[in-house]
Amino acid sequence: MDFQLLDADYTYIGNRPMVRLYGRDGSGKSVCCFASKFEPYFFVMPDNPEEVAARLKNRFREIDRIEHVEMFEPVGYSRTPSKMLKVVTSEPKGVAAIREEVRHTPGVQGIYETDILFANRFMIDHGLAGMGWVRAEEAGGADMQVECSLRFTAGRIDPVATLANAPLRYLSFDIECLPLNGGMPVPEKSPIIMMSLAFEPSYGTLGTLVLVGKKADVSGEVEAFSSEKEMLKRFFEIIRDYDPDVITGYNINGFDFPYIIDRLSALKGDINDRIGRDGRAASYRKIGAFPQVGVTGRVVADAMLLMKRDFSLKQYSLKFTAKEFLGMEKLDVAPLEMESYWNDGGERFRKLIEYARRDAVLALQFMRKLRLLDKYIALARASGVLLQDVLDGGQSAMVESILLREFRQQNRVVPPRPDSGITDTRDEESEELKGGEVLEPKRGLLENVVVLDYKSLYPTIMMAHNLCYTTVVTGDEPAEAETAPSGGRFATAKVKKGIVPAILERLLSERVETRKRMKAAAGEEYRVLDATQLALKILLNSFYGYS
Repeated sequence: MDFQLLDADYTYIGNRPMVRLYGRDGSGKSVCCFASKFEPYFFVMPDNPEEVAARLKNRFREIDRIEHVEMFEPVGYSRTPSKMLKVVTSEPKGVAAIREEVRHTPGVQGIYETDILFANRFMIDHGLAGMGWVRAEEAGGADMQVECSLRFTAGRIDPVATLANAPLRYLSFDIECLPLNGGMPVPEKSPIIMMSLAFEPSYGTLGTLVLVGKKADVSGEVEAFSSEKEMLKRFFEIIRDYDPDVITGYNINGFDFPYIIDRLSALKGDINDRIGRDGRAASYRKIGAFPQVGVTGRVVADAMLLMKRDFSLKQYSLKFTAKEFLGMEKLDVAPLEMESYWNDGGERFRKLIEYARRDAVLALQFMRKLRLLDKYIALARASGVLLQDVLDGGQSAMVESILLREFRQQNRVVPPRPDSGITDTRDEESEELKGGEVLEPKRGLLENVVVLDYKSLYPTIMMAHNLCYTTVVTGDEPAEAETAPSGGRFATAKVKKGIVPAILERLLSERVETRKRMKAAAGEEYRVLDATQLALKILLNSFYGYS
């Protein structure tokens, strides 16, 4: 069974964790693959392996077993690995529960890889990537309830090199709320009166559908209901039935999803809002300027946020962007007139329906005609990070994912992320570090100007001088080293190729090869390759900022 990986999480069978991989196969069927034979773990640097292992096993009931391993430390050139302990816990939450106490246990000199999410750990250890293809060897059925066409337990799971995307299903939606005296609606008091949807591919024979929260004489791609609650029930029912991979809309993270979730709390009715493929409801959390929305097993992609990232515009209203990029007009109904349109039984009510429909259609048009997801799909594939995490702004997560995979290949451990105290100290220590020199320009009109632009300047510097956490001289003396202007010394590539330079060389080589393939490609293949080479360029430059 081959399928494209959309999302991953874990659940429990009895008291044991089971990873769930969600995706869609080449024939268009949604898939949930269960993997049970995987355990959470982290690493410990002990002063005396035998004594510390016994101490930890006796003290922490969360520990299932301890293995003696040899691993290289994360920073510094070293000729030989160090003796460490691989601590396996009975369940993922056990790692977080005991890591601080383990850190302060006598004889423990350091702990590593204690903050890697369990599903991400599974993907890293199996070489899987978000939006990459997976080949799963079916070992039996799965009677757990998930909203997928195919459910099975896998015996073996491997990555597959497939360029094309699966036939993904896109659903766009928009809600209309009844304002209070023409002002902004609030979910505690203002009802949702209409919900519009647009589909690609179509939902049966429907390309669009508008749900109306009152009894009305409607026809065509419109359904009317006796109440707001009945309309909401139908909305969630459609999502479960259509089974989209990507849910989109214009400002759905900032308004529509949070409003629906908060409105359900205010209604307190018996409404089945479980639209995740895991059988749970959508959720949101406020991080920064815009909330992040989660629907397990599906990808939530806000078209407005993607427009803001990819295009520099005077404004990002739907009316402006639709005209600018699609040549389409957004129908307008002023907030002060919304109630009169809603109460009208004739032409103005029909205009309100089309106004609602157009908003969902425009958002879907942005996603598909402008191909807003292509770059992010390519970034997920190249970095290994889940698509939702890439969309939620995970540039650091992408670099860390690549590093974790390469560190694992080279038998090195990775330290946990530093806390705020350590970060503040590092910021203070780096204040006096000098950046690149910027020369004052000469004013006036100049002739015969020569432009010199280094190709991938920062990655090239790191590759040329083998600059890396793993080559800096901290203890063992290499046979050959190079001294940086700052005074740091690094083992040369002749002695040991650094992990970061090796990653950069691979990314650069893949980008050059991808650009060559583009010359002979056309259509969908060309677009996928173009998005891939852009993603590789972004990742190459990201390493400089991260390091």
